[in-house]
Amino acid sequence: MKRWLSKSVARLVRRPPLTSDQLLSMQPKQILVVRQQNQMGDMVCATPVFRALRETFPDARIALVTSPVNMEVVRHNPHLDEVFTFSQKMWRNPFRLLPFLKKLRSYRADVAFVLSSVSFSVTSAALALISGARYVVGADSRPFGLDISHHAFSLEMPSVPELDRHSVLHSLAPLQAIGISTNDYSTVVVPSVQEKKKAQGIVSDLGFSSGYWALHPGAGKMQNVWPGTNFAQMAEQAAAAGHQVLILHGPADAEVLAELIKNLQDLPEENLKDRIKVAPPCSIGVGAALLQQADRFLCNDTGVMHMAGALPIATLALFGPTNPELWKPPVPEVVALCSPRQSSDHRGEEYGWMQNITPTEVWNAWQALPGR
Repeated sequence: MKRWLSKSVARLVRRPPLTSDQLLSMQPKQILVVRQQNQMGDMVCATPVFRALRETFPDARIALVTSPVNMEVVRHNPHLDEVFTFSQKMWRNPFRLLPFLKKLRSYRADVAFVLSSVSFSVTSAALALISGARYVVGADSRPFGLDISHHAFSLEMPSVPELDRHSVLHSLAPLQAIGISTNDYSTVVVPSVQEKKKAQGIVSDLGFSSGYWALHPGAGKMQNVWPGTNFAQMAEQAAAAGHQVLILHGPADAEVLAELIKNLQDLPEENLKDRIKVAPPCSIGVGAALLQQADRFLCNDTGVMHMAGALPIATLALFGPTNPELWKPPVPEVVALCSPRQSSDHRGEEYGWMQNITPTEVWNAWQALPGR
């Protein structure tokens, strides 16, 4: 039903055709970019796309529509002039939806770009078309099983539903195919001055100074999580070596954080406890600012890993079912340590990897990082 409806509506909102040469020569003044996928790591990997648009259209004003979870990742991006947030809940709340759509249309975009990765967002396509932009450029929806772009978009960009190259290059490839590119593939996350001040206040309140070792035990996908008991061992060894250790966490990390804290309660020496602190709950921007003060970082393959690569900070990233050639941030500061094998696990076919990375391997690799 969703496919049939989207195809039917797409025919009603068809935009005038546009070639890539015409797009590049028209030099639009107002550009709208819509990317609604809600994975933080995917959004960080898409930030070179914003740079490519800025370099191609240096005089344009560029605005992004994204989901609330990614707002703080892109809020201070130097290649964006404005960021709108759209929540799926707005579709069911006209008192929020109508003011948002009015604001979106008042932006008066000349061209709207619909970005995709390994999925096609019907919401992104709808928002681009509703925006009133004269031209809509977006990924070909047909490889994803949806017949929308062929009927509605002015210009289709090639799309590949599977990740066939590094995620940064995969995000950029559709635009490169129509002549929009950059030679700088580095990702971008920029904490604000206020977020840096708040991070400094947190560090001071904990009795720490910059140069501490940081770790983040959670991940958005549980199959990517190294056991919390092992993270506790890493914190203890770092503290025993004389380092202050800051434990970062997010809303989805309650279970593994509790496991980590439980294993730290019986530390043999009181001074070790003083060297290990759990950061208070904080925003993504403040978390990024806390990372900037760290000497080194330890984490799983998750969104905060991409944030560390964008800063960049010396990081040891632990990989299990995912391929670091596709997902490790493409900077030398981030080092991947991969599980050597998969064990049988009742939780599913993607589980059974992370427990086969030993604490000895992690400790040796983590302390071997060059640090600040």
